[in-house]
Amino acid sequence: MMKRSICRLPLFWKIYLPTLATLIVYNEYLIHIYHSFQWAELQCETDSCIKMLLVADPQILGNTFDTKLYWPLANFDSDRHLKRTYKSVVQHAAPDVICFLGDLMDEGSVANDDQFAAYFTRFVNIFSQPTANTIMFYIPGDNDIGGEGLETIKSDRVLRFKQYFNEQDELTIDPMLRILNVNRISMTLPMNSAPSTEEPQPYTVLLSHMPILRWSDPFTYKVIDDFQPNVIFSAHEHKSRHVKTHRNQLAQGAPFEPLNTERSNRHEVVEFDLNYLKDTRELLEFIVPTCSYRMGEMKIGYGYAMFDGDKLRYTVLWTSQRFYQLAVYSMMLIPLKLVCGQLWCGVLKRYWCCCRKRNRNYLPLPLA
Repeated sequence: MMKRSICRLPLFWKIYLPTLATLIVYNEYLIHIYHSFQWAELQCETDSCIKMLLVADPQILGNTFDTKLYWPLANFDSDRHLKRTYKSVVQHAAPDVICFLGDLMDEGSVANDDQFAAYFTRFVNIFSQPTANTIMFYIPGDNDIGGEGLETIKSDRVLRFKQYFNEQDELTIDPMLRILNVNRISMTLPMNSAPSTEEPQPYTVLLSHMPILRWSDPFTYKVIDDFQPNVIFSAHEHKSRHVKTHRNQLAQGAPFEPLNTERSNRHEVVEFDLNYLKDTRELLEFIVPTCSYRMGEMKIGYGYAMFDGDKLRYTVLWTSQRFYQLAVYSMMLIPLKLVCGQLWCGVLKRYWCCCRKRNRNYLPLPLA
């Protein structure tokens, strides 16, 4: 019976429906599997090995700035894409620590308490803790506490972020890694505890929402001199970049270069000797790309770092370019609109008298 019904369908639907079903399966499922097969595998070579996943600028959408009719659909699709890609990279990387580099919400700094609570519920539903042993480390961005452009930083927003996300200034993982929260937005630093001279010193990792080495100001020099970081991870610019420079060359400007953005090296793994960088007093900073397609970037992904003994390996786990998928869906609506328009016109002609064709008898014009 169903087979007969399908055979009776017009030719348009016989072509359109299978094409649409194929696109949905590919865009929503197969494309994520394809990208996961392309990601680099980082294997531990020593017993002291820590895997770190870096999430930059997710900026889950709010309900205030976007007042268009389709905003609920936009929020749903953005949340769904973030949740799916996050789940895929977590399964691939199996990280020991997940670091969120600020701008967790798009409207966090302007939201009232009820809105912020609702955004936080959405956020933890998207970026859930994979296991009980996985360490989650959060730092704020300018969209979370203020400070973007002429917007002032509000103390109540800073306190609210700390209460919801349990923001920490410092975190030590085993004896080998020390993570510090450096806030360039508010120009605040964690307390610099005196290191022990008896035990081996852990490698120092700085996390900042805004890049540290982008500016050669007193704050940058204070950060470098006080903490002597082995590596810096930052965000804010939504693109994948990195720089390796010496402290004496900061005044000339640190030349950030794109990292893993070309098709030929998208999944390349870069490796650095942390002891060598420390001995030569070279500075290393990675800018992690945004993971949200709503930031207007075609290339989106997550940072993936491994601290293995005295080696640092880093790569970017690129995810699907959602804008292309949405563009294809939009194109599929064009023939559907045309067909539906013809059907609707036929209904109007049949049931609405003013649209029916009428036989009119015209009298001949009178002769003069």
